[in-house]
Amino acid sequence: MNADEMFRSLTLESISITGLQAQLQQGVEARGVECHAHVEFQLTPNQVEGAQPMLFVLQTRLSCVGTPLRGSNRSKLFDLEIRASANYRQVGAGAIAVGDFATHHTVFARHLFAALSLRAQSLLQDLGMQNIRLPLDLPQEVSAAQQGPVVLN
Repeated sequence: MNADEMFRSLTLESISITGLQAQLQQGVEARGVECHAHVEFQLTPNQVEGAQPMLFVLQTRLSCVGTPLRGSNRSKLFDLEIRASANYRQVGAGAIAVGDFATHHTVFARHLFAALSLRAQSLLQDLGMQNIRLPLDLPQEVSAAQQGPVVLN
């Protein structure tokens, strides 16, 4: 099964936040400072054994670290992390192999990244960091062959 066929055969059943952390670094004034936001996004595929119809889970982690754009002090200004679990239920006929889901799970990254990036943006605003704008989409070159987290600068 290729990525397009799998995408059409699964539907997002639920997404839930499983972990949330955001903080400004103590002793550092970060509000109003122009900064660079280093964003990483990771997906880990799993299957729920015995579920009928088939149910697949993507464990996700979006992390962001802010450092100043100017000045000699490149210390961390803030960091945040959002962990979530997304459940995808099979809606099409024919079984999806676990190996196919593991190979092509990144086809769902764009949907999940946008949802988590919006939540991260809201957390930054709650911290008084209205000047930080996170990307709402992933680069076009994200593929199943990529190893490790997607990093956005």
